[in-house]
Amino acid sequence: MSIDYSKFAFPKPLKTVKKKKQPIKGKKHSQTKKYEIPPKVKVNVWERDNHKCIFCGKYVDWTKANAHYIPRGLGGLGIEENIFTACDDCHREQDNGLNSDVLTEYARIYLSNIYGETWKEEDLIFRKYK
Repeated sequence: MSIDYSKFAFPKPLKTVKKKKQPIKGKKHSQTKKYEIPPKVKVNVWERDNHKCIFCGKYVDWTKANAHYIPRGLGGLGIEENIFTACDDCHREQDNGLNSDVLTEYARIYLSNIYGETWKEEDLIFRKYK
């Protein structure tokens, strides 16, 4: 005896949702890598800035050479031309303090004086396709 399945109302199959590929642990997106500041760049910037905060002149550790002129959130690269040394207080103030615009302008002038004509803001921003 065979069963006539055409008379049964079977539920429609659920649509399968493709799962996003999970990144492999330890692997970083190429864009993330561009924003990071390698230790070699930090040391070079710290030495370029004479081991001092460019704003207040306070001597700081090499790890403080981590302030971006063009912020990472806006695509700022982790390259020497976009990085300067700032103590914690000045870095915080430059990032989001009341004098942020003044300090950012100071950093722009500082970096452009160091690198001269070759320093261009558009070269400091991540571009997927150049």
